Amino acid sequence: MSALLLTLVLACGADAPEATVTPQSQEAEPTALVKREDVDVDGLAAALEQGAILIDVRTQAEWDGGHVPGARHLPLDELRPDHPALDGVAFETPVYVICASGGRSSRAADSLAGAGRHAINVKGGTNGWVASGRPVQ
Repeated sequence: MSALLLTLVLACGADAPEATVTPQSQEAEPTALVKREDVDVDGLAAALEQGAILIDVRTQAEWDGGHVPGARHLPLDELRPDHPALDGVAFETPVYVICASGGRSSRAADSLAGAGRHAINVKGGTNGWVASGRPVQ
């Protein structure tokens, strides 16, 4: 897979006339199916009751202003699939991602899914959570 990534990176250079893709060898491990989904705040509430992992990608000031109980704080500008906020979370374990309204968390979920994690964006975000009458910490 790293050869494929290197080929694509090199193909994006200014002098490269076209992109080429190097196929994986027959002996390479199959690529896992990466999932990226969306859920509303009702779906998040149900998932949290079952012990779901929630990552809040808002800024520190937004986090300090109130967040969904049980969320882990991982600001978008620090997001990476192996961040300590995700320690002990297997890549195939669904990780819910929330921001204020769903835009930043959508980008974060795409990024996590691209790195091999099962990521679920929370549409409506923390604003939707609060509007639904649910508590924040």
